Amino acid sequence: MIKKIVFMGSPDFACFSLNALIEQYPNTKITVISQPDKAQGRGKKIKATDVKLLACEKNLEVHTPESKDELATLVTSIHPDLILVVAYGMIIPSTITDQYLCINIHGSLLPKYRGASPVQAALLNGDSETGITLIKLNERMDAGPILATASTTIPETSSFESLYNDLGKLGARTLIEFLDKHWPLSTDIEIPQTEADASYCKKILKSDTELLQTDSAETKYNKIRAFSPKPGAYMIHNNKRLKILEATLRDGECIPKIVQPEGKNAMNFHDYCCGHPGAKEILNAK
Repeated sequence: MIKKIVFMGSPDFACFSLNALIEQYPNTKITVISQPDKAQGRGKKIKATDVKLLACEKNLEVHTPESKDELATLVTSIHPDLILVVAYGMIIPSTITDQYLCINIHGSLLPKYRGASPVQAALLNGDSETGITLIKLNERMDAGPILATASTTIPETSSFESLYNDLGKLGARTLIEFLDKHWPLSTDIEIPQTEADASYCKKILKSDTELLQTDSAETKYNKIRAFSPKPGAYMIHNNKRLKILEATLRDGECIPKIVQPEGKNAMNFHDYCCGHPGAKEILNAK
């Protein structure tokens, strides 16, 4: 029986797993650790993470340490049987990973796409398959031994939002199945990652989301899928930023379906063209 779990996570992707743990282990003490509240959006309002909000809703103990030292002190005081890490937003220091069993849910089939943006990377590269991997954390980013994997196909119509949610649910299911079958953990199920097969993806920058005329139609289409609905792939039209939230790839051309003009709500591309003559070929202009 798992008596004490520390769950470290921040975005909504991690909420799928936290909810699953709460439902599956009602007699286990779950302590939640998330990133500190911060200013978000245009109004810069101070907001809590999705994981903290869920923890408060479920009446769980929740902490938001500001530093790695504070995190280590907190974990030591709790002395958990298991630490689960899902998109926490901070590299877990070796003072924790060396002392406690830490399992991470990562949104790719490792060692492919180690790093901060595995879901976007799969879409940007036009992959037809992805998945999630459970690893035992060590001091290196996403490089620990593999404990379990689960794969899924990527439909051609998938956007970041839909694939992100699918992988969040898949990660939660895989985690519960793994713990039910393999707890307490035995080292003989650990599979070392093949370093020669490792690839990496970086944190997404605003400049990465721009649709360039030099991009191929397929590259534009993949960018639109990878960044929809947020932050949104964009191009400059009439000196303003125009986000392309949905498109189709047909006969070698990337054709917008849903767009969002700067400072306005999303709209059908046809409606945008009615007010902006000449915009019809915006993505395929030579």
